[in-house]
Amino acid sequence: MVGMKLTNVDNMPLRTPTSVRVAPLVTGLFAAAALVWVVRMSLRNRRRTPGAARASRSEGPRVTAEDEGPLDLWEVREPDEVPTDRGRLMPYELGRTPNRRSTAQYRRRWSIGSSGGFGSGGIGRTG
Repeated sequence: MVGMKLTNVDNMPLRTPTSVRVAPLVTGLFAAAALVWVVRMSLRNRRRTPGAARASRSEGPRVTAEDEGPLDLWEVREPDEVPTDRGRLMPYELGRTPNRRSTAQYRRRWSIGSSGGFGSGGIGRTG
């Protein structure tokens, strides 16, 4: 198998045409030349644009306290109870989940002895 040559039906050695060997090279050179041309044109176009696109920070608009808008506030919300008097509810019967402001406005934090994420290997809540 090591010294065998590939042959066609007429027992002539197979040769790949030159065009098959050269075509990928020519295509690659054409693609590289096209990319170089596009980069040069975009740089030339960028140099010609007015200074608005290249304005420094000192020339730009300034944000004042009136322009900032309302401050972001957070509050702890808790869901309303699901009605159980009607029997089994389907998801489309629930609609949007109503919620209300929680009476305790502290954020839950991780505490020592509580488990981590699912499958993290923690021992779970112990107290």
